[in-house]
Amino acid sequence: MKNVVLFATTLALLGGCEMTKQVAPESTEAQQSDMEILYAMMKEQERNEASQATAMQDIGFISYRHRKEIANYANQIALELSDTVLGQKPESIAVASFVNFNESLRDTNQLGNQLAESLMHQMQKLGYQALDFKALGKIEVTSSGDLTFSRNANRLRNVQSPSHLLTGTMVYRPRGVEVNARLLEFNTSLVIASTMVTIPYFILDEQATASR
Repeated sequence: MKNVVLFATTLALLGGCEMTKQVAPESTEAQQSDMEILYAMMKEQERNEASQATAMQDIGFISYRHRKEIANYANQIALELSDTVLGQKPESIAVASFVNFNESLRDTNQLGNQLAESLMHQMQKLGYQALDFKALGKIEVTSSGDLTFSRNANRLRNVQSPSHLLTGTMVYRPRGVEVNARLLEFNTSLVIASTMVTIPYFILDEQATASR
């Protein structure tokens, strides 16, 4: 604001000078040059003040892409299961896909499979032996790559039964997917640890719950 007043005052003074007939041409050119310099200084000052005002303004939290991932929730599940194990140390853990909580308890989707994959990693990080029952026990060299996994039960080798099984259900609530996880004794189905987390919809991929 002070700059605007100064600019207006300078214009008035320069205008008064131009009204006098005794001003030399060289003086007029000098006045025009001074006006251009003053105008440039004023614009620069306005830009600086605008930048400072924007920096000081509280615009709140804006996030176009949430940084929390499925792995973070899998880590939370693994930690809570480990903390609530009832005096047991599982020798080996197999992780099954999480299923939709419906009549069949046989339907899964991308989220259910991704939770299982992440939990296998998280439990192994906590010091538990994770058993991958989808491994063929051999490497198949193909034109598309060197493969060692399969979902064909007839092709899988007979592996040692795990001591415990980690799995759970998914319930679709208004604000997110409620994941109920449990750690079971494989032979007795006794629940030795359980936990529940809710994963908000806004951090899930569009196809994560496509088959719910």
